[in-house]
Amino acid sequence: GKPRKLVLLANRNAFYYVLDRTTGEFLRGVPLPVSGQEPSEQGTLTWPSLQGATNWFSPAYSPQTRLFYVSVREMGSIYYKGEAKYVPGAYFMGGGEAMRPGEEAYGAVRGLDALTGEKRWEFRLLSPPWSGLLATGGGLVFGGSNEGNVYALDAATGRALWSFQVGGGTASNPMSFLLDGRQHVAMAAGNSLFVFALP
Repeated sequence: GKPRKLVLLANRNAFYYVLDRTTGEFLRGVPLPVSGQEPSEQGTLTWPSLQGATNWFSPAYSPQTRLFYVSVREMGSIYYKGEAKYVPGAYFMGGGEAMRPGEEAYGAVRGLDALTGEKRWEFRLLSPPWSGLLATGGGLVFGGSNEGNVYALDAATGRALWSFQVGGGTASNPMSFLLDGRQHVAMAAGNSLFVFALP
C-alpha cells in the first residue's frame, strides 16, 4: 500500500524473491516443495538442475513496464546419492549429477511481474542461454543466444523486433552507453565486441 525500495531476485533454485532493500524485510517468496525429489541410488530426475533455472547472468528491470526480465535455462538432471566417505583435502560429495539423456533442454527470456513473479510473457530460445539482459528506456530488452544472435524484444510484450547474427555464441551481458549524442548497445560474442547504434 505504499512505495518501497525493493531488491528483486530470480534465484537459480527457481524461486523468485522480493525483499525490502532498506530493512532487508522478506516480502515475497513462496516455498514450493515437491515430494519425491531427493537424490537416490537409482537416480532422481529433478527440475531445475544446478545449471538450470536462472544462473549468474544479469536480469533487468523496467520502471516503465514494471516487469523484471530474466534469462531462463529449462533443463533438469538426474541426481544420485551414495555413501559419503570423508577424506581430508579430497572432494566430498556423497552423490553426483548426470545430465538427462536425450533431454530437450531449451532457453527463454521471461517478463515477470516485478512484485509477484507472475510470468507475463515468454520469448523462447533454442538452447539454454548464458547471457544476461538489458532493459532500455526506449522500451526494449536486449540479449544474446548461444547460437550467436543478438536480439531486441518489445519490453511490454516480448515480441521479437530485431536480431543480428554475430557469428559466435554470447556469454556476457549487454550494456548501453551514450557517445556523441547517440545511444549505443554493446555485447561480447565469441572473441569480439559488437557495438550497435541507430544511423
